[in-house]
Amino acid sequence: QQTSLLSKPDNPEHVYPVELFPALEEFDVSLVVPALVVPSKLVSEYRKQLKEFVLDKAKLKVIVPLGDDDDVPVGLERRKHRKILLTKRSNIFDEEKIAQLLRNKGCFKANHKVSQSYEDWSTHEVLSRLLPLPPNEIPSSFEQIGRLAHLNLRDDLLPFKYMIGKVILLDKNSPRIQTVVNKLASIESKYRTFNMEVVAGNKADGWSLVRVKEEGCQFEMDFTKVYWNSRLGGEHRRLTQIIADQARDGSSPVIVADLMAGVGPFAIPLTSKGHNIEVHANDLNPASYKYLLSNSRKNRCTGLSCYNMDARKFCKHLQESGIDFSHVIMNLPATAPEFLDSFREFRGARLPRIHVHCFAPKDYNEAVQDALKRCESALGCALDIDGNKVSIVDVRNISPKKNMYCISFDLPEAVRTAKPDSKRQSSHAEAKRQKLN
Repeated sequence: QQTSLLSKPDNPEHVYPVELFPALEEFDVSLVVPALVVPSKLVSEYRKQLKEFVLDKAKLKVIVPLGDDDDVPVGLERRKHRKILLTKRSNIFDEEKIAQLLRNKGCFKANHKVSQSYEDWSTHEVLSRLLPLPPNEIPSSFEQIGRLAHLNLRDDLLPFKYMIGKVILLDKNSPRIQTVVNKLASIESKYRTFNMEVVAGNKADGWSLVRVKEEGCQFEMDFTKVYWNSRLGGEHRRLTQIIADQARDGSSPVIVADLMAGVGPFAIPLTSKGHNIEVHANDLNPASYKYLLSNSRKNRCTGLSCYNMDARKFCKHLQESGIDFSHVIMNLPATAPEFLDSFREFRGARLPRIHVHCFAPKDYNEAVQDALKRCESALGCALDIDGNKVSIVDVRNISPKKNMYCISFDLPEAVRTAKPDSKRQSSHAEAKRQKLN
C-alpha cells in the first residue's frame, strides 16, 4: 500500500485548489506479476477456467505474447504460446486449478512486468492513490443526470472536492460528464430541491439544464429547480409496468392520479407509448409543472393532464370533478403517508389501488410495522393485509439506518366514513413550516 499523495489538512476548512494536483508521473507504477504460459490455441479455455485468478486491472491486457527475455524451455515456439497474467499473491501456483495445468505439458510458470500510468488507472484507483483514506471510503461512485455528475461528499472529503471533481470529470469521464456538482445540504425545501456547488467543469449559464433518457422517454429539466434521482429508474419501471400490464388486460382506460409527479418519471412513460391509460399528474413546484408540460409535449403524450396544486387539494379536486381513478401514485417518501388523510370521506365510485413511497427502518419487519402505522393513522382506519392486498417493496438503500419502500394497497371501504382531522392537518402544516425555517 503506497502512501497517499495528499494528506489531511490541519485546518478542516482548508480546500486543496485543483492547481496543486500532483504531477501525473506520481501515478506511474511498475510491478512484476506471476503469469502462466499456455499454448495459444488453449488461451480462451484456460482463461475461463482461471477466471478467479486472472489479474483484474482496468485497461490492462491480461493475455500477452512471450517476449525475447522470457526464459522458456529449449525448442519451445514462442509464437505459439501466450502468457495469462495472474493476480499477485503468495503461493498462487499452488492453487489446485493452476497446479493441475502446470502438470500438463505446454504450461509452465513465468513472470511479467506491468507498467501503468495515470491514463491506465480507473477512477477508484486514482482516488485511492490520491486521498488519505482506506479503499472502502473512496468516493468513486456518483449519480449521473444527463451530462452532470452529482456527488454527496462527506465532511471529511470536502478539503479534496476540487481534486475529486477533476478526476471524475476532466480525466476519467469526459466528454460523457461535463459538470460535477456537490450537494451542500439535505433536501429540506417543500419542492424537494437542495443547494449545490459546481466543483469541476462547465459553470456557464445553463449548466444545470440537463436531458435524461429513461424508459425510452426524453426528460428535460433544470436540476437546481426540480427533483430527479436516476437511481430510482428501476422503481419507475416497476410501477409503470404494473399499471401498463393492467391496461393491456382491460378494455376500459386505466385512470391514474399522480399526486407528486415531479417532471413526470411515472406519468410520461405511462402516456407516451399508446397504453390505454389516462394520467392526472400534479406537482406543487411551479418548475416541475413547467417541465412536466414540456416533457409531455416532447414525448407526444396522450391522455395526460397536468396540474400545479397542493397534493391534498388536488386529491379533493379529482373526487369533486368525478374523475374515477383506479391507481394513485404518491412519490414523496419523506411525507407521502401523511397525505393519505386526503382520502378521508372518499367520494369516488371505486376504491383505487394506492402506491405510497416512504422511508422506514432498514429491518424489513420493522419497516412494515412503521409504514402500516403511518398509513393507518393518516387514513383514519385499519388496513387488512389480505383484504386490502397490502404489499411492501424494498426500493433502495438510503443510509445505514433507513431504506426507501413502496407500500401498495387497495383503499379500504372504511375511509368513506373516516372523519377529517383538522388538528392533524394543522400540526403537519406547522411541522412543515418549522422544517423550512
